[in-house]
Amino acid sequence: MNNVRSPFVRRHICTAIAVVLMGPLAAHAYPGDGDEAATSAQGQAQTTQSTDAKTSTSPDKKPVELGTVMVSANKRSERLQDVPMAVSVMSDTQLERQHAVNFADYATQIPGMNFISSGEGQTQLVLRGITSGSGQPNATVGTYIDDSPYGSSTVYSAGSVLTPDIDPSDLQRIEVLRGPQGTLYGSNTLGGLVKFVSTPPDATQASGRLSADASSVDGGGNGFGVRAMGNVPLIKDQLALRVNAYSRTDPGYIDNVNTGDKEVNEVKVDGGRAQLLWTPNAMWNVRLSALAQNLNSDGIGNGGVDVDPNTLRPIYGDDKQWRAAGTGLFKLKYRLYDLSINGDFGWAKLVSTTSYGTLRLNENVDATQAYGPLLNPAFGIDNGGYSIAQRIALNKTTQELRLQSPTDQAWEWRVGVFYTQEKTTDTQDVMSFDALTGTPIALPTLASLAIGPAKFTEWAGYGDLTWHATDKLSVQVGARYSSDDTTYKQTGDGALTGPSDFQTRSKDHPTTYLFSPSYKITPDTMTYLRIASGFRPGGPNVGVPPGLGAPLSFGPDKLTSYELGLKSLFLEHRMSVELAAFYIDWKQVQLTTSTGGFSFLGNGGKASSEGLEASWRYSPVAGLTLWANATYTKAELKADTPPGGLYGYKGDTLPYVPKWNGNLGVDYNFPLGEGWSGFVGGNYSYVGSRESDFNAVPSPRIHLPSYSNIGLQAGVNRANWTVTLYAKNLTNQRGITSTAALTLDPTASPYQASYQTPRTIGISASVDF
Repeated sequence: MNNVRSPFVRRHICTAIAVVLMGPLAAHAYPGDGDEAATSAQGQAQTTQSTDAKTSTSPDKKPVELGTVMVSANKRSERLQDVPMAVSVMSDTQLERQHAVNFADYATQIPGMNFISSGEGQTQLVLRGITSGSGQPNATVGTYIDDSPYGSSTVYSAGSVLTPDIDPSDLQRIEVLRGPQGTLYGSNTLGGLVKFVSTPPDATQASGRLSADASSVDGGGNGFGVRAMGNVPLIKDQLALRVNAYSRTDPGYIDNVNTGDKEVNEVKVDGGRAQLLWTPNAMWNVRLSALAQNLNSDGIGNGGVDVDPNTLRPIYGDDKQWRAAGTGLFKLKYRLYDLSINGDFGWAKLVSTTSYGTLRLNENVDATQAYGPLLNPAFGIDNGGYSIAQRIALNKTTQELRLQSPTDQAWEWRVGVFYTQEKTTDTQDVMSFDALTGTPIALPTLASLAIGPAKFTEWAGYGDLTWHATDKLSVQVGARYSSDDTTYKQTGDGALTGPSDFQTRSKDHPTTYLFSPSYKITPDTMTYLRIASGFRPGGPNVGVPPGLGAPLSFGPDKLTSYELGLKSLFLEHRMSVELAAFYIDWKQVQLTTSTGGFSFLGNGGKASSEGLEASWRYSPVAGLTLWANATYTKAELKADTPPGGLYGYKGDTLPYVPKWNGNLGVDYNFPLGEGWSGFVGGNYSYVGSRESDFNAVPSPRIHLPSYSNIGLQAGVNRANWTVTLYAKNLTNQRGITSTAALTLDPTASPYQASYQTPRTIGISASVDF
């Protein structure tokens, strides 16, 4: 877990080489919801003003209510105020005004959410402190795109860091469900779930949108972006097509002092989505969609800035790194195709969701500072460079079928079945070349590993029952049973790792449950208790040939969460308050250990996370909205980590989890006269100090200082035109989002540190038609 860029499977090569060479040092919801789930005013969700800037009234008039927020967190349309769990919403309006294009732009604005990132496309999401560090191989936060899961359920395709970071263009909102969601959403939702909700096609009228933006990063390059959306009714009130496309360049700001290349972490992102919605009658609707996104960079794979691990001071200067020529390639492709069919029989609703998703990664990461000092003398060469070339291919098929009762009856029920199968291949090779020119150097095979095909199959059945005992008291119970079957094949060879050729298999049968009573003190004030569990699948171990004495498989890790919450609206719906207290008991944590020069996963770790979350929102006058949230999290080990692996001790805080997070925001919409209106807003986020990863040797962990981020935006509207000026990280704070050792000795310099993007100033313009 010393390198956020290296998933567990890549660390097998690194650990094997290190042990050989160094000994002990190496170590509006879419129709798939079955309900219409839009906000009372399009785009006005929890995080935006209830009166749109284009139509806002004079601020001296009577204050307006906060907009009603409808969400699909429970896989049915509900008012956010009535959902008995902690849910946050980022609306399309807020995302657009802040020009939030990836997780780094908005994750810290959500209570209980943090992230560990070494660059775009390489981000681990953390909710309520549930993480074992940057190197954990599998995600603890699930990701859904509409009603379809996306991303890996296993450890074989870097599922924790290859989190789908979808461009938010043409999204209606992003829902964040805090706390385990194992009963309704299944595996890999230990900490919670992020759900991207797209805007559905409209069969009543044609519409379109064009937008463009430009930005500049302090000390770096310039960025550009264009987006287009078109909605066309093909059959009035029955059939519609909605298509959106985008292309953007996110500017770089890191220079490579070895090659002289500038802004090597520039990233190009392009993609789009097409949706076809058919509503033949009031009983049925069918939605077919296809999503694609490509992320490309020639240098982002090499991470951040080289620093001294003891002082965290840059070695070569601010925003500079030393990397061998020809390394740093990072290409990531998302694809998702899904079909949703919904039927309303009156007595129940039927929802079928079928999806097929793929992920492709092609990466070449510099490892010269790790292997060069040892291999160059051994082979008698000068300026030898080394890199790890990795290619991952993931194909995942899912099918969910559920039947659920209407919500207006005393006994509300739901039953469902779920099936998924994913196949992964992962090849990793250690390459040798001239570090100054990139010219290949012919050496014996150093290390070559072929993982897969790894095949994961899961069948699950789930159900829940809600008893509305009175118009105030409701009690929900639910359970899910899963049957997981994983087969795994590995072949490998190389002077440093030795040959391997084996195949293993494992099976698990995890069960999750939910118990949640809720009580409405008034129609607008609710308190609830939520006891819920979650799990991550186990599976065959990577890189552990039979006969080494190491376990050939590892089991699921599981947790149970206890949450007490309160939601209330005050002052004629102009103020809202949400409070949540939680305690999470995490057992059999999947942690890395090693034997005989091989790293693998084992169970046995224990951890807990407890905390408080508070959110407040207020509209004192028409056009003005204020909000704030704060989170306290105490996440720590409850027992020493198992021997032979990472060094963590009872009471140690979990990696990258701050005790305090906070956010303040303001949004003001106002008229300018003669058809013009304007808006201004700002946001302040605070991330407290953290400890970095547990070490592979008994040495102190790196302490990461707190940081903040100030964002501002202002704009005008005229008819169907909008122009916005925005600033991110206004005070140019150098907040560290991850660290990683660059040598085989985790106590030696240099390390790399990844930072939040420096101050960015931009302008955007859009037209609706």
